[in-house]
Amino acid sequence: MTKPDESDRPQRYFAAPEPPTTSASEGMEWGQELARRYLPEDVRLAAAIAFGDSNATAWTRLQAGRLIAQIAGAIPETIPEASQPGGDGGARA
Repeated sequence: MTKPDESDRPQRYFAAPEPPTTSASEGMEWGQELARRYLPEDVRLAAAIAFGDSNATAWTRLQAGRLIAQIAGAIPETIPEASQPGGDGGARA
């Protein structure tokens, strides 16, 4: 008895999910609403890891504390400088 060839079987392809919104501004509003809904629980989880009596390593606790500081705005995000075009059409380093 021969083994059926893989190419004889019909292929199944999954459809991409529909986007939750139809425009960029609606998408921003939807994302901000999700952030407002889940941010307090995210902060509580990070605080439990950083300051609670857990078995987390010191590095994990440090990262959780850093996450809380970033959420609070205590650590400013670094924005890279835009490169300036040079005379030869290339960017200066």
